[in-house]
Amino acid sequence: MTAERRQFISPFQYNPGNDPSVITYLQGLKGGDAPGTFVLVGANNSPGPTPVGLVYQGPLDRVMRRGVSGSGTWSTVAVPKRFGAAGTSVYGPDNFGAGLGNLVGAYTRSLGNQTPSSDNPAIVGFTYTGALNGSTATGWRSVQGTTQLGVKGSYTFVHSVDGGLAVGNTDNADVDDLTGYFSLSSTAFIVELATGRQTPIRFPGERDPLVTHTAYGIWANGSGKYTIAGGSGEVLNEEASRVSAGEAYLIDYDSITGQFSNYTTFSYRNRDRTDLITHFEGIYRTDNGSYRLPATSVALNDEGDLAIASEVTIKRNKKGEFRAKASWQDLDVTRSSDGAVSVLSTANSLYGDVTVGFANYPDGNSGLTPLDFVSRLL
Repeated sequence: MTAERRQFISPFQYNPGNDPSVITYLQGLKGGDAPGTFVLVGANNSPGPTPVGLVYQGPLDRVMRRGVSGSGTWSTVAVPKRFGAAGTSVYGPDNFGAGLGNLVGAYTRSLGNQTPSSDNPAIVGFTYTGALNGSTATGWRSVQGTTQLGVKGSYTFVHSVDGGLAVGNTDNADVDDLTGYFSLSSTAFIVELATGRQTPIRFPGERDPLVTHTAYGIWANGSGKYTIAGGSGEVLNEEASRVSAGEAYLIDYDSITGQFSNYTTFSYRNRDRTDLITHFEGIYRTDNGSYRLPATSVALNDEGDLAIASEVTIKRNKKGEFRAKASWQDLDVTRSSDGAVSVLSTANSLYGDVTVGFANYPDGNSGLTPLDFVSRLL
């Protein structure tokens, strides 16, 4: 797979009126009802700093009308005000067909000058079942995760949904002032959409307080079996204030027996890189049983001046275990208007031969222009 065999559309956005202050974030992708169509979800910052959830249904084509991409249909999505939601970000869809499906993500709460806590969370996860445009009022459910410290998280994100289960992670940023990849308290979990019941993902060595996990992708393999993707972080120095090493991982889950198995970690390009945290952002299973994963590798320096988007292919061996050696392909993301190559990029979701993500391009004045992108193998 090479850049010459790819088509990039950057930006692919929902920005009515071409407001230069509005940025669209593409975060989740599944197939649509017809061949060549997709369900794409994300958020943008219109009309202000709080995010507005987005759902797009249709082809990922080059059509652009007054800042709105694609010949399909965009819908703005918001968690109902009864939940105390100030802003919404949609991370993952699951398409049932005929305009119905599941959505998962997170919503922000307005805390004013209050400090986020277990009893007063800043960000709460959600699940939703109903019309994919978000119009089913009774379809929403809040999700507040429980950390490995045994307390409710002040920040909870639900990242991916497939086959009736969703995965996410939760943490208390007041512990280390960090969320996501770098949090020392991040805990990964599974949530059942029909009941809201949560199950912590059980990793080898999980009782080690210096190990943290996130869960960003889940794929239903059939017969109650699932594969989960995300990232594992480790603190190498007990006095460190952040994760100092990290690898992507896959793990299998049997929803009938409740057992986890085949936990396997992966580093960028199969190398022992101590200067990068590598993370799987989603998961897709091919017809031949291989897994294709969008990956982001982030620099572990104070400047954070490196982010690499990749597509990764992983196969199983004859025993059903994941092969330790993965196939990596970095994405040289290009801007549609002038072919400029991104210097910082993330791969956020993948379905079939399409990857969506986010890129930053040099603006010619020592700054960066942030734009989302769609990448398709030709």
